[in-house]
Amino acid sequence: MTKSLMTRIMRYNTKPEFVGIKQIKAKQKSQLDQFEAWVSQNEWMQIHSSHYDWWMFPINKPSGHGFKWTVYEGEIFELKQDEVYLRNYIRGVELLTKSWGWDLFSAAIILNTHPDQRWQHWPVRLYKAALSVQLFGFDDYFTSLKKYALQLMRQGEAMTYGGYDLSWLFTTGVDPDAN
Repeated sequence: MTKSLMTRIMRYNTKPEFVGIKQIKAKQKSQLDQFEAWVSQNEWMQIHSSHYDWWMFPINKPSGHGFKWTVYEGEIFELKQDEVYLRNYIRGVELLTKSWGWDLFSAAIILNTHPDQRWQHWPVRLYKAALSVQLFGFDDYFTSLKKYALQLMRQGEAMTYGGYDLSWLFTTGVDPDAN
């Protein structure tokens, strides 16, 4: 199947408020630069207190921004063609998990962390990052994030946000809102 045929049958975000792939890439790169600066100064709380989930870890569901940053198969396919974007995307996931004291690549707790490198009780952020890496086809990273989520849940952390149970992503894998 040719690339042009594949992109025609994939679902794309056609909402008028969608910012577009170029803007997602630009916003993600700008945010990653901030992450890198904060990490270099051990300012982990900056990562915890900032708002960036939408463009750093785009998902196929609308958010508080509506469909502005929502991506579907078509956008994901196009984003995955950009090696620089993918490298930055993975680095963003890595720095997010480091901010929690979790090593994305070894799927384990990081020992001897800065005091601010700890879980901040934002399950929606873990959910979005995990769903995003799953949608982008990074199964190993999804498995790592799932392991972290399950560990948190065993410790009593509720995977809920705004009245929504987000635990399905890490347990059954069946989206209760799927059509």
